[in-house]
Amino acid sequence: MKDLNIVIGSILVVVTFTACSTTASNENVESKSFDYKAPPVKVSALDVPPDLTSYSGDDKYAIPGEGENVARYSEFSKGGNNHQANNILPPVRNAHLEHKDGRRWLLVDDKAENIWPIVKAFWQENGLTIKIDNPQAGIIETDWAENRAKVPMDTLRKVFGKVFTGLLSSGERDQYHTRLERTKDGKGTEIYISHYGMKEVANADGNGYQWLPRPSDPELEATMLQLLMSKLGGGSGILDNSKKPVEIAASESDVAPKLNTLADGSQSIVLDEPFDKSWRKVGLALDKSKIAIADKDRSKGVYFLTSGKDDAKNKQLAEKTPVIQVRVSVKGSGCEVVVQNASGVSSADTQKIVDVLYKTLGSI
Repeated sequence: MKDLNIVIGSILVVVTFTACSTTASNENVESKSFDYKAPPVKVSALDVPPDLTSYSGDDKYAIPGEGENVARYSEFSKGGNNHQANNILPPVRNAHLEHKDGRRWLLVDDKAENIWPIVKAFWQENGLTIKIDNPQAGIIETDWAENRAKVPMDTLRKVFGKVFTGLLSSGERDQYHTRLERTKDGKGTEIYISHYGMKEVANADGNGYQWLPRPSDPELEATMLQLLMSKLGGGSGILDNSKKPVEIAASESDVAPKLNTLADGSQSIVLDEPFDKSWRKVGLALDKSKIAIADKDRSKGVYFLTSGKDDAKNKQLAEKTPVIQVRVSVKGSGCEVVVQNASGVSSADTQKIVDVLYKTLGSI
């Protein structure tokens, strides 16, 4: 019994010092961009949802495996034939990173049917659980996950981290929203990734903690896009170094959106930008505002929304839910964004969406 008490006492001392270390300075935080606790999932096959066409079988998205030449350090140091200079940021066939006005997205010269299973596998292999999987709307959303890379990497954690890992927390959670959209000609696919964050903060009375939203992290979005592009090029798509992507300089500032009063007293949003850019920007604003997109028709300039985010997970439920339409139409040299119900009538609910979109469009 005495020995048991000694062991318990030693554990309590270690726990006390460990807990104190988590409230200290974050100067020893790990240098990796992210490190999610959930074990990575090794996807054995690229299963295509039944609603989509069959996978084409093209090996351009094949994952390296057995039978391929694998570079080893011993061969590298000897200048072996397996080492290739173009292994650093190699060009990816049929995929490249687009960036304009501070926004980034992937443009892939392939159909969404072929890309969908690769994107799903990408999130699972990086240790994230998929919460929403909606091929009809082209949306994949992960569940909330803790970024373990932000836990202070002090001496006690290095020694006891594996034993007391459950007692250490970064106090932050991340979630990723991925949206696939066909290009105008229908031959390619645009991939957008939006990051959402939550942070644990103490209550005003000091008697507890609560989770509050924190700003999205453009650096994490850029990192995920870069890794996804690597996977599309045949790489692992998993973060294996501490390098951060080079920040892309933003171009000239966009003209701020304006509100316009319509004949029925409702308001619309006027964007001084061409249709392609306005359409893309409205889609990004919907993602950032966490407004669920049930479907979309680019040829008609319409995003179809449902009344609740979880409705998009079930097609039958979405069909029974009143649909709200966000219309993007050309007006003069720019575009006008109008939000109405299925009958083409504005209401208090549609006006709330206009207000949220107007605020979000002004910040991106």
